[in-house]
Amino acid sequence: MRIDKLSLLNFRNHIDTTLEFSPQINVLWGNNGVGKTSVLEAISMCSITKSFVPTADVSLINKDAKNFATTAYCTNELNTPYKISISYSVRERKLINSSIGNKLLPKEIIGEIPLVVLSPDNKCITNGSPEFRRNFVNGILSQSNKYYLDKLYEHRRILKQRNSVLQQLGKEMNPTQQLLLYLEQWTALFINTNAEIVLRRNEFINEFNPYFVDAYRIVSNSKEDVKLVYQPDSLSNADFSGIDAKDNIKNELQARATSLQSTEIRRMTTMFGMQKDDLKILLNGGIAREFASQGQHKSLLIALKFAEFRYLLAKKSETPIILFDDIFSELDKERVAKVINLLADSNAQIFITLTEPDILDVATNIIKKFIQITDKNTTEKCNEYNQ
Repeated sequence: MRIDKLSLLNFRNHIDTTLEFSPQINVLWGNNGVGKTSVLEAISMCSITKSFVPTADVSLINKDAKNFATTAYCTNELNTPYKISISYSVRERKLINSSIGNKLLPKEIIGEIPLVVLSPDNKCITNGSPEFRRNFVNGILSQSNKYYLDKLYEHRRILKQRNSVLQQLGKEMNPTQQLLLYLEQWTALFINTNAEIVLRRNEFINEFNPYFVDAYRIVSNSKEDVKLVYQPDSLSNADFSGIDAKDNIKNELQARATSLQSTEIRRMTTMFGMQKDDLKILLNGGIAREFASQGQHKSLLIALKFAEFRYLLAKKSETPIILFDDIFSELDKERVAKVINLLADSNAQIFITLTEPDILDVATNIIKKFIQITDKNTTEKCNEYNQ
């Protein structure tokens, strides 16, 4: 997939901007605050229906407007045009129209434009809390597996309802049998959906590990061993193999639900399930989060993202678009070169934002004739709209 043209209306500091891109590498270079990252956020919006920067949709609206819109004109691997437009206003929900239909739900278009993002915030994947690693797994699976994405939405809805019942029970001095029955019903639905998600996550880790191991071997010059280990919450004894795997998982989760019921009612919240899973990143047999050096964390992150690219390419048969947001300010020149070289033969469309002139020189020397510098038009427009 490649984006040929992108239009932004009242998006951050872009009042009315239209940009045409190279099918290979596009570099947006300029000072902070001129709108480089906003262009990448708009691409992210057209791909996964939200910014890759953790922020509410309302925050993306220009301060002098009440709505935003962004439109991407694309071409897929079969050379077929694909268009998607997403608009949002403070008074209405997000409106999504694309070549596959109008008034679509986010889950209907996620995965149509496969996307891999590497930004400074991503470093939390290797050294942050379990939430960041869960989000990493969810992001890849949501783009590559519609069934998994449906189950994520289903889990979110069921968890909300189950917590609502627990809150009602927690406020009652003498809970009614009706409320306890509601809890039992929502718990059964919760366990079933959890089992489906856990099985798919376990399968994903088994599939993804070879990509990650191979990528890290290249990044580290075969100096170290790495491995990903899935840690599902409350399932230390579950057997993930065989035709009884789902039943085994459900039985363990039910036992956990029974043992926690009184505590959950007292605390008025769900205390087990896939929303508490973790992913261990092992480096030479040890947990990377606990002892990896700063340089090793950077190498692990590069390997994870390159593995993500290769995995999505294999699953989607559509080359993912790659966004590098100011990441080169986080990496040394050797790793900058390594990132570009890893993708040299990928045929991927790449977007890079840069602020440091010396990094621009490094990138230019690596990319050479394939680079397209878009800073002049982009920066001039952003500065004009920012005044």
